[in-house]
Amino acid sequence: MTLPELLVPAGNWEKLEVAIAYGADAVYFGGQRFSLRRRAGNFSLSETFAAISYCHERNVKAYLTLNLLPYNSDFTALAEFLEELKEMPPDALIVGDPGVIRLCQKILPVTPLHLSTQANTLNWHTAKFWHDLGVSRVNLARELSLADIKQVVQQVPGLECEVFVHGAMCMAYSGRCLLSAALTGRHANRGDCAQPCRWSYSLQEETRPGEFMAIEEDERGSYIFNAKDLCLIARLPELKSAGLSSFKIEGRMKSAYYVAVVTRVYRQALDYLQNSGQTSFSSEQIELWKNELTRVSHRRYNEGFIDASFEGGSLPPRDLQYLESSAYIRGYHFCALVSAVLEEIPENGTCRVRLNVKDRLATGSEVEVITPGMQDFMTNIISLQKENGDEIDVAHPGTIAVAYCRGQLQAGNILRQAVVKKGI
Repeated sequence: MTLPELLVPAGNWEKLEVAIAYGADAVYFGGQRFSLRRRAGNFSLSETFAAISYCHERNVKAYLTLNLLPYNSDFTALAEFLEELKEMPPDALIVGDPGVIRLCQKILPVTPLHLSTQANTLNWHTAKFWHDLGVSRVNLARELSLADIKQVVQQVPGLECEVFVHGAMCMAYSGRCLLSAALTGRHANRGDCAQPCRWSYSLQEETRPGEFMAIEEDERGSYIFNAKDLCLIARLPELKSAGLSSFKIEGRMKSAYYVAVVTRVYRQALDYLQNSGQTSFSSEQIELWKNELTRVSHRRYNEGFIDASFEGGSLPPRDLQYLESSAYIRGYHFCALVSAVLEEIPENGTCRVRLNVKDRLATGSEVEVITPGMQDFMTNIISLQKENGDEIDVAHPGTIAVAYCRGQLQAGNILRQAVVKKGI
């Protein structure tokens, strides 16, 4: 059986490079319009072409998102954009609206169309409808169980099926939410979600002001809409056996560090299935991978709807929600990304590297070096300089620094440091 593709988010150019370096088979990214993540630092037209070329030079597929829900006024500009894409079409367009599908088929008839999670595909009848309309791949709704997924794959031969295996979960069906627009005027379905599902709430009845109803709240309120994050690393063997074509990671708004760590964990797991001949993971492997996945910024993990049975009502809603807080769990600082190796000094086992600094980094710090192959090691920051050569004691976020380090680092390595909690 063919190994499912590992599809990774690329919110900007840096994340695109990291996604590919750490094991993506394909990446998805958006242009500056028509995408549901407008705040992700999306690509201009020239950057889109450069990204497609960069991917193809490395045998990686490039998928462009056009998944916003459009109004009449959007279609003229969208048609113009599709005409411009003729110069260098992506490997697929990710779409979620029938009108957009028809326009893409008219202007870019050869480019495959992948249906977004926004289309809420919950059954094989709907999946077949989209396939008959010319869609080559459907991203199945997160609300499907493993049994539901298998049935869609079996009932619609020839259709590629894709599922999310990791990342944030939405309160509304497959992300099609109206909360943000209603409360803030920022439209989630137009790429501008304010995430009000993560806010703290209290409940009171309209005619009884000041009388708060019990929803297991404390003095901060209760996070009654707050979904846990999805993590299906332990279920990859079953999902692979289901005949899926692609495993998708959520997170175009997340950091390059998140992209690197999550991608390499799922890459290692998929490669193990491919190369070992095994059809399951050991408990030790799962524990190792899950432990690494907790080292990125995340909310509490669960396995979503994979074991759900709506007919039997076997899934307690509380399994999916965390009522106490919406805060991210952050156990590590993303200190820096190595952008270039300037000098290797093998005689004393050191090197000089250029860093894109992401968090405060001080001379003398001990940091962990993250590599694509998970062969991580510790290093010391012996000295730091500005780009002009001036010595500094501390490099600050958003700056470029030159570091003299122990060990042999490579471009694309990531430096991280455990968070030291106060009082410990």
